[in-house]
Amino acid sequence: MNKFLLIILSLTAIHHYSQNSSEQRPKSFDREASYKLGKEKLDKEFIRALTYTVSENYVINGVVTFSLYVNDTGFAKIVDIKPKFKNHQLLLDDLNYVLRKTNKNWEPAEKNNKKVSSIYQYEITFNTEVYDHD
Repeated sequence: MNKFLLIILSLTAIHHYSQNSSEQRPKSFDREASYKLGKEKLDKEFIRALTYTVSENYVINGVVTFSLYVNDTGFAKIVDIKPKFKNHQLLLDDLNYVLRKTNKNWEPAEKNNKKVSSIYQYEITFNTEVYDHD
């Protein structure tokens, strides 16, 4: 009977805390963070940086999501990558180094007419095939 009561209390606690966590919703902004020079220029710069860093050092296939932290002054830095793969932290460091000029060209998000920090998600589909030539 004690085990049954313990299980019931555990399930109740799990249910209670899982319901409370749903109150934490992502921030909604009046204006999202954006690249000052436009999406096309961002794509061009990002692909240039990826070509420079990925071509010889990493093997990546599939959709990769980069999370860029854009602070309230408009400076961006890549802080996360999903999915994780071997040497992903080295790739982040390399990309942040190559994109150091680009990282200053951001308009921060705004909420209530005040500039705020935010996360900008950027997705790229990779297909870096490696062949063993004879």
